[in-house]
Amino acid sequence: MGALTAMLPTSAASDQTTQLRIGFMQKIDNLNPYIGVSDAAYVFYGLVYDTLDCIDEDMNPEPSLAKSINAVPLSDPEMQEYGYPYGSVWQYNLTDQAFFHDGEPVTAEDVAWNVNLNAQYFDYLWAFQPYSYYMHNATIVDGENAVRIHYWDPVTKEPQTASYAYLLSLYILPKHMFTGANYMDSSTIGFNWTGIFGGQSPPIVGTGPFIATDSIYQDWLNGDPITLVKNPDYFWAKEYGKEIHFDEVVLKFYDDTVAMTYALKNGQIDVAQFPPGPYYQLKKDVASGAEKDIVTYDGPKVTQYWTEIGFNQGGGGPNPSVCDPVIRHALAQAVNKSYIRENFYYGFADEGSTLIPPINEYWHYTVPEADLWKYNLTAAAALLQANGYIDTNGDGIRECTSTSPAVENMLVPPGTKLKYEMLIRQEYPEEKDIAFWLQTEWNKIGVDFTVKIVDEPTLNTIVYSYSYDMMIWYWSADVDPNYQLYVQTTQAINGWNDNCYSNPEYDENYTLAVTTMEKEQRKVYVDNCQKINYEDAAYILLAYVYQTYAWRNDTFTGWGDWTAHPGRSLDNFWSGNPLYYDLVPSTVIHDGPNLLYVAIGAVAVIAVIAAVLLFRRRKGKSDLKDETSPLGD
Repeated sequence: MGALTAMLPTSAASDQTTQLRIGFMQKIDNLNPYIGVSDAAYVFYGLVYDTLDCIDEDMNPEPSLAKSINAVPLSDPEMQEYGYPYGSVWQYNLTDQAFFHDGEPVTAEDVAWNVNLNAQYFDYLWAFQPYSYYMHNATIVDGENAVRIHYWDPVTKEPQTASYAYLLSLYILPKHMFTGANYMDSSTIGFNWTGIFGGQSPPIVGTGPFIATDSIYQDWLNGDPITLVKNPDYFWAKEYGKEIHFDEVVLKFYDDTVAMTYALKNGQIDVAQFPPGPYYQLKKDVASGAEKDIVTYDGPKVTQYWTEIGFNQGGGGPNPSVCDPVIRHALAQAVNKSYIRENFYYGFADEGSTLIPPINEYWHYTVPEADLWKYNLTAAAALLQANGYIDTNGDGIRECTSTSPAVENMLVPPGTKLKYEMLIRQEYPEEKDIAFWLQTEWNKIGVDFTVKIVDEPTLNTIVYSYSYDMMIWYWSADVDPNYQLYVQTTQAINGWNDNCYSNPEYDENYTLAVTTMEKEQRKVYVDNCQKINYEDAAYILLAYVYQTYAWRNDTFTGWGDWTAHPGRSLDNFWSGNPLYYDLVPSTVIHDGPNLLYVAIGAVAVIAVIAAVLLFRRRKGKSDLKDETSPLGD
């Protein structure tokens, strides 16, 4: 269809509009990229915003807004004048082809403003802390469309190398929409901004391959499908020779897997990721021939997604005894990960262990067999008994006694039962099943907990207020180990650190891991962090959960080989996902009467259709003045 698709209006689909329709079991928890945390939100952000560089289909960095990135050599005059160490100053050479969705060009000033805002206010703009914590400032290179970012130790104020600076997954927002008459301070941007600009068309001003419709805020509030329209001026076409071949992306949200499975089978969506149980059944139906024109795929996630039992180690939960590592060590021995993998993830996972998953082969640390927390209920019970956690009244639940470390360290008074509260996401039914099964298992060693099922935004609020005991949640990260290791540092407490974990030895190794430029030596420190965290049982990693996708092969071609190239997955949400540029519509299926329209291939016919559609009216703007987010500020 080529450039003619750019003539289609930002409105409801016409009979010839080609749409990629994606199903989600998760909601977009916030339109503001500084607030949202769900994977669905990040898929959305990656469609409307760009980062300086992104991840290609083979999990390698790929240019985007920055055509090239390099550590400034020591021979550079600036490096010589100020004596900066190699790796403390990086240069980002920018494209001159990129425009924001409101038509304003993307400049070095925009990039420098974004970097400086995050560097100065990383406590408020906590979404990108793993990148911004060591940023000092950004300067524009004279006579070049380039920015230099200077890195430092924010405590000592001394220049510091940043070995991760080649990959910054920081969305670039429009400076002109936040300054001057539109001024927003960092606190407003980080905590109160809705993510849209009221009265602006389009209401979201990014640079990405898709543009939001005027109704997006109301659609989001209502939980309705969100439609994004192809950006006709997207810079990847001119800069990198890559172009989107369909007109719109429609994000559809489901409350149950039955409805989403039905939608895929009946052609109302083109692709979706399913929970393990429903996926297992769908895969069987496809393999038996009961379902036609559907392809299933399962394999390790490019986002390195894993699920864990997290323990609040800040002492602010209902039962702070869980801060005692002895209890966590016992619980780690009371988790049968192979059973969880086979029975709750249906085999679509690998057993969890350390912070960097095996898909990131170079950076993953494999725990030696002798050091593993192996499933052994007898050993777990004996460990608790030996440390003064004893069932004194015969009710089956152990109590803390005067010799218990939790009492000796004044975490709890004597007599406190080993009874906790565990938070579970309602969007993931397998995690609820795991929790109730664990409850039975842990009862065998004299530990109990109640299950509290909440939606993910509520869980997020409770967890980051450090007012919980335990939770089953997840992490995902980019391909450099900096991001995933940062979230367990002391400096990330009240930021990304969700379990209030603090270990000086871990912190020391993390600092070395992100300041060492030599890759092999850096690997030593990355491994040390993973080893220390595992031995502390700061998390009990349950599983490296696979992506379990299914898509229709009669509506689009170009899905490619996700096994050979895991970065083609929709999970690659850092912008620049290569899949979107290879998908070519073969048919168009519409909701409502579910009529099947064969895509028109003749260029002359398309030109006529595009000319007619050009005059159709856009959707009216939403009146946002009286709208409030259901999530509050």
